[in-house]
Amino acid sequence: MKSTNQKLHHTHGRKLLLGLSIFLLLGGLAPERSTRANPLSVTRYLTLIDEDGSQHYKSFTCLPKDIQAGEVVSYQPKEIQNITVAKKLVAMKARCQNGKLVDAKRREIRFFHPSCWGNPPPDYVQIRQRENQEVAELKKRYTIIEFACNPMTQ
Repeated sequence: MKSTNQKLHHTHGRKLLLGLSIFLLLGGLAPERSTRANPLSVTRYLTLIDEDGSQHYKSFTCLPKDIQAGEVVSYQPKEIQNITVAKKLVAMKARCQNGKLVDAKRREIRFFHPSCWGNPPPDYVQIRQRENQEVAELKKRYTIIEFACNPMTQ
């Protein structure tokens, strides 16, 4: 009969081998090329570290092509890191299901980019009203992740 130490060593060896296999299958996690000029572009696979220190990967291969996991959803004060699409999806316990991105309640997730201006156009009130209506309609059917405007451009 194996000792507890041997079983523990064997289990860790399997986890390491599994992690290495996943890493190699994913092509070393090389970032994807994007047509958007986005310095925050990251891969669609996220490395997550559990409380016990173990690593695993979360896949968001169904993320829309025009959305990058490293894009900022919400801007925070300098002391706090900005909230990215990836962080938001992990917090929502999102996953891919049948090729669609869904939240923990299996409701499809959609993204919304509002208009952002440094100097607003003359009809900005109408634009905001139209966008607010659009978001309200989308929220009836989907979980919406709405991007914030960069405060440096406001």
